[in-house]
This record gives sequence, C-alpha cells and structure tokens, in this order.
Amino acid sequence: MDLSLNISSALRLLGDSSKTQCATYQEVLQKVTEDLKNDCKAADTTALENHVNDDGVVIQCHSALATLFIEYVRGGHNTSVLTSSLEDLNWPADRIAEVVREIESCRHLIHSRLASLGTYPPHIVDVDWKLNYQVRSSAGQEGGGAMYLVTLHTEESQGKRGKVTFSCSLAELSHLVTRLRSEAAQVMHHILI
Repeated sequence: MDLSLNISSALRLLGDSSKTQCATYQEVLQKVTEDLKNDCKAADTTALENHVNDDGVVIQCHSALATLFIEYVRGGHNTSVLTSSLEDLNWPADRIAEVVREIESCRHLIHSRLASLGTYPPHIVDVDWKLNYQVRSSAGQEGGGAMYLVTLHTEESQGKRGKVTFSCSLAELSHLVTRLRSEAAQVMHHILI
C-alpha cells in the first residue's frame, strides 16, 4: 500500500507503544472506526482534543489511521498487505491484530460509502418518443419527412432525475440505438469479467 510520508510518520507514531499510550491508541482506533461507520460528513475530533499537544499529533494520527482504513478498502487489499504495511512501520503484533479486526468489521460499509461518492454521468432510466411528420410547411413547401422527438429520462448518483430532449431523423435514431446497444453490451462484458 502506498502511503504518503506524512501518513506513514503519523502511523509509525501511533503504532509506537513507547510514544503513544495504550489508552490514547485505543481511543483513536475507536474514534476512527466510529467515524467511518457513522453517516457523517466530516469527522468530529473534539473528543480527541484533550490529547492534543502543540503539534496536534493525535488528530494527525486519527487522520492517518482513517486514511489507512480507506486506502485499504479502496485498493481491495487483503489482510496480509495490511499486516506487512504495519509491520514495516514497526507496529507491535497486538496493535496490528486490533486494526485488522476493526477494518474487517467495517470493510463492507466503507466500500459501499466509497462507491456512493463522486459524480457519475447520468444513467438513462426511461425513454419517451413521439413521431412528428411534416407534410407541408406553412409556406406550401414540401415537408422534411418524419422526425422523432425523443426525451431521455436520466438519474444521477444522488437520485436526482433529469431530462434530455432532442429531435432526430429515422437514420439518426437508428444510429443512436445501435450505439446504445453497443455500449450496453460492453458494460455487460466488463461486469461479467
């Protein structure tokens, strides 16, 4: 797992039992797990502020441990990768076992939260269409033929709905349908792999 120098330094400090007391370590671990399990926009570190020295070390350790949890789940790593990463940071075996247990207890929840983040292109959920046929214009000229008025109903990642409306000829509509089928087939192929 690739972690920045700042994250690695804070994790090394958190894992060092001679520099971080067991009670402080337990409180940081519990707070990180609680923050990642609860549905909150930002971590509330006020409970940790009574441990903060001039440099805010405990809050840095909290952030580093939360980053470790998220990167572990995001990368789809197994416990041996996590264990070796923490061993490289000179963590004792008992603290490693606790972290592994806590991460595994909330792995699925973190994964589902990560999946719901970000913006995704809208997905087409429904289509309405209408055939308009113009025989003659108001000036008496020949009409342009059949035109389709298409409305694509879309849904975004946050559940918001939208509409995309356009008109096209039969040839353009056939091309659009062909492209949509091709893209849907590629998506299904990637899902099955």
